[in-house]
Amino acid sequence: MGAFAQILVLLAFMAAGALIHRVRLSPPAKVTDRLIKMVLWVLLLVMGFRLGNARELRDRLGEIGLLAVGTALATLAGTIAAICAAYSLLDAMRTRRGGHRAGAPGARPDGGSGPVTDGSPRLGWEHFKGPSVLLVVVIVGFVTGLALPELALDYGSVTGWVLNALLFMIGLQFAQSGISLRSAFVRADTALVPIATMVGSLAGGLVVAAAFSISAGKALSLAAGFGWYSLSGVLLSDLGDPVLGSAAFLANMARESMALLLIPLLSRSKRPYTAVGAGGATAMDVTLPLIEQCLGPDSVPVSFTSGAILSLLVPVLVPLFYGLG
Repeated sequence: MGAFAQILVLLAFMAAGALIHRVRLSPPAKVTDRLIKMVLWVLLLVMGFRLGNARELRDRLGEIGLLAVGTALATLAGTIAAICAAYSLLDAMRTRRGGHRAGAPGARPDGGSGPVTDGSPRLGWEHFKGPSVLLVVVIVGFVTGLALPELALDYGSVTGWVLNALLFMIGLQFAQSGISLRSAFVRADTALVPIATMVGSLAGGLVVAAAFSISAGKALSLAAGFGWYSLSGVLLSDLGDPVLGSAAFLANMARESMALLLIPLLSRSKRPYTAVGAGGATAMDVTLPLIEQCLGPDSVPVSFTSGAILSLLVPVLVPLFYGLG
């Protein structure tokens, strides 16, 4: 399925969830919240199982693991730095025009979606509990996959339906929140977050090129996956470079996994939309439920739009940069 078709399908499931609420068939909000958490855990369990059960993937870990982890770290760091810089610039422009607007990102540590804090969150166990639970779920899936004989499962279909279920419930929860889509989409974040994510990720790719002595084009093609491991890996393999394709697969899978661990922490930082940027292309699907849980329902339009824009760029930028050598 192409990026555009995938976006339409995801939008359709979100719209269906919102419609269920409109016709007054939705469960209580607490039930919806619990269902989202449960389905998210199922998705993580399947991801961990796939990594542990696929022999071909395990055999490549030693060969390309270092490049993959380096790429994931560099693109994540570049994204966070770029978003922080973009919001600092936006804050400076607003201050010059006469001060912060109420609820504007940068005026409040949660981007206007939560309680006002002093901007210096005190990190305790409650901040690490969420990421730790998610990590345990992934590890359980990995160990289970490692213990069982290799299975010929259609993981794409399994995760696809789980994602559809998640998006359905996200649409339901968003409708239950009563937030106006029109007011959410006119915010500067809708354009700022994906642009800064793209710039920061590609800057990280250039760091990878220098650190691993590979061509800038190949490093940028790795970085341009923006976390969409299934597509970026296939694109590069089809271009005649299966090793780089495998590296892209693992790098973007690692970015997605790291994002799932970092999102709860980044959402409590002074620049909470770094959590959306960390998700990259997956901010419209896999990491969207967690972003919504951490930042609140009003982050859904920004997160979904950012992920959708980046997803549309992946099939264009990956072959473009690879062609540069």
